Amino acid sequence: MDSFFVEGARVWLRHKEQLLPSTVSSCDDLCLVLGTEYGKVVHLQREDLSRETVFLMHPSSIHGVEDMSTLAELHEAAIMYNLFTRYQKNNIYTNIGSILAAVNPYKQIAGLYDSTAVDLYSKHQMGELPPHIFAVANECYRCLWKRHDSQCVLISGESGAGKTESTKLLLKFLSVMSQNSAGTPPSERTTRVEQAIVQSSPIMEAFGNAKTVYNNNSSRFGKFIQLHFSQSGHIQGGCIIDYLLEKNRVVRQNPGERNYHIFYALLAGADRDHRDMYLLSEDPELYYYLSQSGCVHDSSLDDKQLFNSVMEALKVMEFTEEEIRDVFKLLSAVLQMGNIEFMTAGGAQITSKGVVSNVSELLGLDSFQLSEVLTQRSMILRGEEICSPLTVEQAVDSRDSVAMALYSQCFSWIIMRINQKIKGRDNFKSIGILDIFGFENFEVNRFEQFNINYANEKLQEYFNKHIFSLEQLEYNREGIQWEAIDWMDNAECLDLIEKKLGMLALINEESRFPKGTDYTLLEKLHSRHAANPYYVKPRVTDHQFGIKHYAGEVLYDVRGILEKNRDTFRDDILFILKDSRLDFIYDLFERVGSRSGDETLKMGTARRKPTVSSQFRDSLHSLMATLSASNPFFVRCIKPNMDKKANQFDPDIVLNQLKYSGMLETVKIRKAGFPVRRTFKDFYSRYKMLLKNKTRSDDEKQRCSEIFLLLDNDKKEWKLGKTKSGVTVIPKQPPVA
Repeated sequence: MDSFFVEGARVWLRHKEQLLPSTVSSCDDLCLVLGTEYGKVVHLQREDLSRETVFLMHPSSIHGVEDMSTLAELHEAAIMYNLFTRYQKNNIYTNIGSILAAVNPYKQIAGLYDSTAVDLYSKHQMGELPPHIFAVANECYRCLWKRHDSQCVLISGESGAGKTESTKLLLKFLSVMSQNSAGTPPSERTTRVEQAIVQSSPIMEAFGNAKTVYNNNSSRFGKFIQLHFSQSGHIQGGCIIDYLLEKNRVVRQNPGERNYHIFYALLAGADRDHRDMYLLSEDPELYYYLSQSGCVHDSSLDDKQLFNSVMEALKVMEFTEEEIRDVFKLLSAVLQMGNIEFMTAGGAQITSKGVVSNVSELLGLDSFQLSEVLTQRSMILRGEEICSPLTVEQAVDSRDSVAMALYSQCFSWIIMRINQKIKGRDNFKSIGILDIFGFENFEVNRFEQFNINYANEKLQEYFNKHIFSLEQLEYNREGIQWEAIDWMDNAECLDLIEKKLGMLALINEESRFPKGTDYTLLEKLHSRHAANPYYVKPRVTDHQFGIKHYAGEVLYDVRGILEKNRDTFRDDILFILKDSRLDFIYDLFERVGSRSGDETLKMGTARRKPTVSSQFRDSLHSLMATLSASNPFFVRCIKPNMDKKANQFDPDIVLNQLKYSGMLETVKIRKAGFPVRRTFKDFYSRYKMLLKNKTRSDDEKQRCSEIFLLLDNDKKEWKLGKTKSGVTVIPKQPPVA
């Protein structure tokens, strides 16, 4: 046996096509016993040993590093083990150059985010303290003046990886920096804008988040938060743009999941008088829209506490008592709408008249008219009103469409009210924070998952562009020689989705054909794209198509895609909602365009409403234009296990995320290059005291060269370009004497 096979030696074991960090437990002439760090015990016979199966681990991997671009061993196993060793010590943050990897701890870590931590990180530059989300926020804030352009933070990761919490922490830190900014009088340091931005989080979470299989607090909408700063560093305004609220969740959830948090919070938190006012029961089991999934409670979610937080936030945001009452009455109406039942008797007939009466009272509608639109459809044909009865299935669809419309319009109104509160001047620079749904691959994937994963492809393209393409261009532009890195380019996958005659175009085209169905769409997708290497045509199922995304292959169920993309809303339903006696309900629907099925499906009509996917595509392109005009920071959130448990690290789960997020390629490009870049002027200004006024040169580049030679005479850790210096590590600035 080789000499390094001694008890306690730290090695890499190649086992079943994986490299596993291991420790030698025992060794003799016949057998080597290894214990992996992930809990496995492996016995190797002498004849199975080789330098390829077992080899020594580098000290940098044994002890772990704060910045993975300094790892001596460049393979996915070393990256994963570095995250694992730090995770075990509650060090959940790790840098990859200027990129932050954040592993969700699924627990509170004492002192990690308190006021002391905020104060500490506000006084140091990136790299001077251990990796932290506050370090990213601080560098982002400083760059408003260092780079003289707007900044953005892109937070990515799977559902349950911690994106929403990271967003809240960024907002918290930037709010404090704003309050402490120079030139801000102490009496004005806590402004209405900062308060409103912080207090908007519990409101948006309550109305836009829900428990899913993978995440107890999953954002079911995307948001881009822009903070507008004054030249003195003060937040003077803001704006929130929301994307693709999952309306379908209001009426339907998968087993083990929940509806939006606010419904359960309202039932748990409202006192008896208010429940009586809203005609509500305390028991969520009594409402079909809440009980159908078999999960109404979760030990990790405190619904009553959430209600109190929402009420406090609504008051800070200056929602009036009347507005709050109107919102809760609408929520109650939505819940009770789900309890309207039907039977067949010459068409659909309502069997729960009392529920219809309650819904009508809560929404300010005529009970008879509501019953009519739920059980029959009326159309104006040649000046005459034609009524046709609905089947029970059609009546249920009508009921659900009203519930979804009420909730989504209410959600949009809440975002509008928040924006009214935080609106201010935007005459300087901004910091944008993007918290958008993570990549999704469920047992059944529908239109919602298609759009979500399309958005993730666009964001991955942006990441690739900045980390790989622009990186290599900058080295070429600066005249610095280095070894180029290959990476997983997703441009062809995006072409499949969004180019001319791509999948989006076919979906929109079929949505506008009067006789278009989900199955005619599927035939066209197969016919047009079956030969595309990124398109999947299943051999067995007759209702699916697939895409080979950067994060893996996903099969989508075509059923329901055209209906959701058209997003039709019947004229007769819209008319009675606009006829509400309540100003709140009337205002919600006043500007909603009606469109009857026949009219909107005519090709070339001037007032044809854009489809859901075309609107989302346009909003995505607008978002990407905003991001492209900003200096980006990236936070890669990682989910350590699928059980949402603390102190549990599943290497297979983590490895999959590392692979599709391009983490290995990111480490390689940061290691091969110079992750820290400074203009000559900026670098000299920061480190000139090292020369102790000995320089004779007036040339900024020569001055920088003299500083670097003091730190690294071998010139291994730095290069000078044409306009910038590149450094592999940040020099620590000594205290000024």
